[in-house]
Amino acid sequence: MVIDVSVPPGSEPEEYSAGEGRSKHYGLYPVASLEDRRVAGVIDGACLLFAYGGFLALFSSLGGQFTFSKLTAVVYVTTFAIVYLQYFALFTVFGGTTPGMMFRGLQVASFSGAPPSPRQLLLRSLGYVLSACACFTGFLWAWWDEDGLTWHDRISRTYLSSPATRAQMHAASAAHGR
Repeated sequence: MVIDVSVPPGSEPEEYSAGEGRSKHYGLYPVASLEDRRVAGVIDGACLLFAYGGFLALFSSLGGQFTFSKLTAVVYVTTFAIVYLQYFALFTVFGGTTPGMMFRGLQVASFSGAPPSPRQLLLRSLGYVLSACACFTGFLWAWWDEDGLTWHDRISRTYLSSPATRAQMHAASAAHGR
């Protein structure tokens, strides 16, 4: 079985060079840096843990008791997975970005350069789940991917772009126009 993750004809990745760095980009804007995405991920992780902590606090305040056994460990992991799924699905499908992405100014864009469709946003949120289910390998994949994309980027045919890289691209094109 062969899985084709290439970009369809007519929307192949282009390259641009700005100053001393070189960055690949799809559509209209370059891919956000790994550092920007890492910081957004840390912020999302903190928000996710805060939401899960709130869930556990509500459970405790309503009379729930915490015990440690194999069964309760499965329940804790399952409830965390449900909170994780809701967090990424709701923010991605209905808002297009997560709080971490909003804080860092990252925007989701499709490979074609058009705004992502609802289907692409749904696939992206499902891709988040797949990336996490594989021991977060889907997120770490950006380090090995030649374009710096994650599994959910490839699955949904979208990517993250940041204002800093867009500003660099516009500054480089203005400098070349002189």
